[in-house]
Amino acid sequence: MKPSKATKRRSSAKKKDRQSIDAGSNNHVSDSELLQAKEALERKTAELALSLSMMQATLDSTTDAIVVTDMSGNVRNFNEKYAQIMGVTREELKRADAHRLRIKFSQRFKDPEGFVSRVMEIYRNAPPETFEVMEWKDGTILERYSQIQLLDNKPVGRVWSFRDITERKRAEENLEAAKVAAEQANQAKDDFLASLSHELRTPLMPAMIAASYLSENEKLAPEFREDVMAIFRNVQLEAQLIDDLLDVTRITRGKIEVHHEVVDVHGLLENAVQIVKGDITKKAIDFGVALTASRHHIWADPVRIQQVFWNLMNNAVKFTPKSGRIRVRSYNNEESQFVFEISDTGIGIEPERQGSIFEPFHQGERSITRRFGGLGLGLTISKTLLDLHGGTIVVESAGRDQGATFRVCLDSLNDPIVTQGKGMNGVVANAKRLRLLLVDDHGDTRRVLSRLLLRSGHEVITADSARSALEILEGQQFDALISDIGLPEISGYELIRQAKRRQPLRGIALSGLGMDDDVRRSIEAGFDHHLTKPINFQELQTVLGEICA
Repeated sequence: MKPSKATKRRSSAKKKDRQSIDAGSNNHVSDSELLQAKEALERKTAELALSLSMMQATLDSTTDAIVVTDMSGNVRNFNEKYAQIMGVTREELKRADAHRLRIKFSQRFKDPEGFVSRVMEIYRNAPPETFEVMEWKDGTILERYSQIQLLDNKPVGRVWSFRDITERKRAEENLEAAKVAAEQANQAKDDFLASLSHELRTPLMPAMIAASYLSENEKLAPEFREDVMAIFRNVQLEAQLIDDLLDVTRITRGKIEVHHEVVDVHGLLENAVQIVKGDITKKAIDFGVALTASRHHIWADPVRIQQVFWNLMNNAVKFTPKSGRIRVRSYNNEESQFVFEISDTGIGIEPERQGSIFEPFHQGERSITRRFGGLGLGLTISKTLLDLHGGTIVVESAGRDQGATFRVCLDSLNDPIVTQGKGMNGVVANAKRLRLLLVDDHGDTRRVLSRLLLRSGHEVITADSARSALEILEGQQFDALISDIGLPEISGYELIRQAKRRQPLRGIALSGLGMDDDVRRSIEAGFDHHLTKPINFQELQTVLGEICA
């Protein structure tokens, strides 16, 4: 009899059971192996817990607030600083969803809706990095930075950091405010110095031009001419002191300018000698000049370089006693530079003071200042001017009462092309009679200058204000307008603009404002020349000669 289907099924099941038992017997795990596996798992778990603890401790120790979110904005991790800065507890952060957190945090910002929309935009567009500055309602300023986290090149979340930069921003704002205040103070100082310069120069003007004219009048008795020359020299000294103060202001503000051309340095030295010649004669100084440099042309501003030479010669004469000795010489050194050297037998300079004599207002002991006068600015200005020309200046002295030597080096030109000009003190002779309109609200300047211009053969009409001048211009033609800048009601700038619209004339500004910006502004307004008060009459004659030519 054949076995039934149920018997066959039972037999197959028993066979499978025996196979399972056999397989289990072959893969049996011992108790020791189970123990080792358990210990390894516990060790890994402990290491992971330690790693997470250290990571959390590191996060909590940072000064920045840090939070990690998934791509939906749900918080996955954060540090203590983040909870503090956002004003929530750890428990609130752990159980709050992204939407509620965004709403809660947004209330602290000045622009709540803007904060929420910005966060949502970042999540939607998922840029790799974002950075911005936000401000809370209480004035706290936050610097926010976020960076996307990637897993298998897929974004899985973001790391956000927040830094309180309130104090830094306040410091920056205070610094900016201080900077603005300093600039305003500097501008106020410049305005004050410009005004002071104008007020000091204006009364010197009539004395300067009268003395310069009379000193060349051969009909004047010799003793009177000597007195007039004394007046001229002292007015010139006062003007130089004003210039020195303004130059120091230019230097400190970085506004000093130089205008280069080919210059014969020997010509400048000869001019400087002529300026101090009167004081040399008065003190009976043994003065010797030996200009032997074969290469004596440089690329420089002639006015500024002559200012350097005048300062050095004036100092040598000032600090050398009567019947002392001064030697001036020029030569070319091994580098073919032009070298100017001036040595004297004066009061000398102690070794410990030689390093500071080029500092502003430095003349050494107060007794020296009281004895010789001056502001102690000449050497500072000279060194700055030489620096602008790529030159150098050094001093040598054996000490007190041992005299001093100053040495200036400037790069010389090879085969210079020299143009013929009027020179520093040149006077261009007037070729014709000019019709001049002189405008100045200072009565003495107007009276003295008009008289000298009339004696020079010109026709002169005067006005004490711009309004009067404009009325005169309506009915008369002039070759040139000579005008002060600081006129009442209408300035000299506006006067020259309107004058040139009425008729073709030349403009000469006479002003106590002599900064580079003042000169530039005069030219931009329409003046053809700018002369800074006080001028000597020869300066004005030179300009008028150019107009005549």
